[in-house]
Amino acid sequence: MQHLPTVLLRVLLVIGLTLSVPSLLPASGAEQSGNRRVVITIKGMMCASCSHEIEKSLNKVAGVVMVTVDLSQDRATVIYDERKVTSRHLAEVIRKAGYEAILPNEAPTAPLLGR
Repeated sequence: MQHLPTVLLRVLLVIGLTLSVPSLLPASGAEQSGNRRVVITIKGMMCASCSHEIEKSLNKVAGVVMVTVDLSQDRATVIYDERKVTSRHLAEVIRKAGYEAILPNEAPTAPLLGR
């Protein structure tokens, strides 16, 4: 079972709220001051299996602290350590999984693999 603060943080991320309470973030072994939040728009998700595949792929990336993929909103919210990974790399992981990933202030690009 997940830690209650982690569950609450996931719920708040899904509904689009942000928090500035670092103690709610899971410990990552590093100072949490390097943690950033990015919301990546994802095109091509058709079902819960698609969103689970993206979440699983992103969770494998070193530096990712937490991932929430919202199928109904076509987006992933990722908390990551900017000292270990960039938001562009996170978008590339989504593209390599076969989906279109659009970072904030970025023009849409085609996925690497067709779905």
